[in-house]
Amino acid sequence: MGPDQWGWLEVYPQHGFYNADNQVEQAAVGVAQNAVGGELSFMSHRDGAMGRSWHGGKKEPGAEAVNYGLNFAEQWQRAFDLNPEFVFITGWNEWVAGRFLEWYKYKAERDSLHSDGMFVDEYNQEYSRDIEPMKGGHTDNYYYQMISYIRRFKGMRPAPASSGEKTIVIDGDFADWQDVQPEYRDTIGDTLHRDHRGYGSTHYADTTGRNDLVLMKVARDAESVYFYVQTREKLTPCTDPQWMLLFIDADGDHRTGWQGYDFLVNHTLQDESTTTLKQNNGNGWQWKPVKLLQYKAVDNKLELRIPRELLGLGKIGPVAFDFHWADNIQMEGDITEFAISGDSAPNRRFNYRYGN
Repeated sequence: MGPDQWGWLEVYPQHGFYNADNQVEQAAVGVAQNAVGGELSFMSHRDGAMGRSWHGGKKEPGAEAVNYGLNFAEQWQRAFDLNPEFVFITGWNEWVAGRFLEWYKYKAERDSLHSDGMFVDEYNQEYSRDIEPMKGGHTDNYYYQMISYIRRFKGMRPAPASSGEKTIVIDGDFADWQDVQPEYRDTIGDTLHRDHRGYGSTHYADTTGRNDLVLMKVARDAESVYFYVQTREKLTPCTDPQWMLLFIDADGDHRTGWQGYDFLVNHTLQDESTTTLKQNNGNGWQWKPVKLLQYKAVDNKLELRIPRELLGLGKIGPVAFDFHWADNIQMEGDITEFAISGDSAPNRRFNYRYGN
């Protein structure tokens, strides 16, 4: 390709687009392509376009293949081989299923799976190219796949180091947290209630937003691990359902626990100063009580202490684990609730990582 040109979508193997110095400046990476036989076509073509599960010159069989991002992965690998300065990703949110009887050189009655219409850019789950998460289906798989490849392409900042050992007094004062590092932050304002007209008779309403998670910290000493969380406004009463849940992946193994989480705090609270540590029993959303814990919540802040031995963390040596806060999820055992109901920190299926 000549200079002063960029691409937005190409079939594999994509071209490199060069600058005036004959260096690869840009390459396109797509989730799927409205192409048949290597040329421009439409997604609902009767011969099948290059959908989400297209790779290695053919469509991967099986109903689950659409969830794996095989086409997307192949395109990213080509981009890594080209090593351009820029990658153009197609696409985030198209969601336009325009219906045509004629388009380009095609006619619906002759070329489409449906004689009464053809769909050029978006047809169904397989023959579409949106990365934005969907309800059901592949949910947010393509979102995380995109993030993974962007991190490989651009690199990442190293994780901030944790401060040294410090004993925290669970008294509701919180002054002893001031010099604890790092600070884990979450998006502010994502508990906004929704009440809006949709298409036709559909109406979108969501009033689950409650405690807006803002800032989190972790401290440790030889005996315990301490957790701190701060919300934008005053915490709601601890008697509220699904109140300020803390999920902990203590062993760093996603294959253990529920979605990798081995422990859960605040699923059952005794009163305004005593909560429960629960451990996953290895069978989905099933938790057994381990021990009562001390906590304190004042205004918009909460702190609690967990003995290290209960989490399987020895007194000697480094400490490393992942954690996640959530408030007011509506459906237990569904990881997509972290993105739909209440608030979650960090967003969706991400975790915060603590280590020293």
